[in-house]
Amino acid sequence: MLLLVLTGCADFSTEPPVATVQPSLSPAAMHPQEEQGFPLSTTQATPSSDSSASPSTPPEDPCLPADPTIIGACLNAPWGLAVLPDGASALVGERTTGRIMLVAPQSLPQEVARVDGVDSTGGGGLLGLVLSPHYVEDGLIYAFVTTAADNRIVRIALGDTPKPIFTGIPKGTAHNGGRIAFGADGDLYVATGDAGITAAGSDPSSLAGKVLRIDEFGTPVGSADAEPSNPLTAVFASGLVNPTGMCVLSNGSVGVIDRVGAADVLTEVAAGADIATGPALWRFAVIDGGGNDCAVNESVLGATSLDLKLVTTLTLGPGGGFTGTPETLVKDVYGRLLSLEPGLGGLLWATTSNRDPQGQPTLSDDLVVVIPTGGGSSGDGPD
Repeated sequence: MLLLVLTGCADFSTEPPVATVQPSLSPAAMHPQEEQGFPLSTTQATPSSDSSASPSTPPEDPCLPADPTIIGACLNAPWGLAVLPDGASALVGERTTGRIMLVAPQSLPQEVARVDGVDSTGGGGLLGLVLSPHYVEDGLIYAFVTTAADNRIVRIALGDTPKPIFTGIPKGTAHNGGRIAFGADGDLYVATGDAGITAAGSDPSSLAGKVLRIDEFGTPVGSADAEPSNPLTAVFASGLVNPTGMCVLSNGSVGVIDRVGAADVLTEVAAGADIATGPALWRFAVIDGGGNDCAVNESVLGATSLDLKLVTTLTLGPGGGFTGTPETLVKDVYGRLLSLEPGLGGLLWATTSNRDPQGQPTLSDDLVVVIPTGGGSSGDGPD
């Protein structure tokens, strides 16, 4: 039976835009996840049929599609995505509503948490979403959030009020960034946009256009001499404009995708690096559809393209580079593909961005899907 949780809410719309760190936030008590009311594995049976109903086949519910690779439908601007440890379900954040939804096979999406006060103008809102490295024990979720005052990192314990742990990241009418990932070192890496301010990424006095490195309590660890009370010492690398993707690479370091000239460039993030001028791991030419988000799973790196509605893969070489040429994994099946995350069994999980704010949306416009390494909807979804 699926266990329900109370949703936690927080309104950040009136807080000042001063950059602050909350290092006094105490570590969460370590409890088994199921004791917090959130199961490691979730399944929900589809509604049973009425034996008195007509024997004819009823029309398919658009919120419960029969395609086994569609895990969640009827979502509103799904953006951040975190695959749960069971490998069969995930949490997805809705950028414009601030809701965090649980999606699982043959189940209606369920709201499990909410961050109030999100500002979705300029591409902002509830953006990056990631599980704690100790999620099985602590059940914590981290999110990048745009408010009326700033961009910030919040930490969410299901059933509790979301807590800001790092605030004051500049927000703008565009280029808010928002990708986050825990590296192999256990630290949280945060990709911020330049907030529409030219050259903010190279300004050492700004948190905009940077890769920040903080610990799980929001304390800066960006450099060896980081000061817990100084948010600027969270800066780990610079030179970003509008980062759209972030992924943990096969060597445990973090890669980020940002637009550089006529290409979306995947760069391995290194301490003190200028990402705008640093060596690229791969370039996704804009003329070829570009690259939006990335994920490494087993021996491949996958990347989404919104414009071409596809996922391409690159084969990882033994030395950490790539061999061969990009191959199309899936194209024109689910529409515009946005976020990408690795799952169990070689699966890649993705969100779509199909709703037209100027048009008439349909219930199944925006989805969470799984893409087998064999590609497309012909494969099986997670067990």
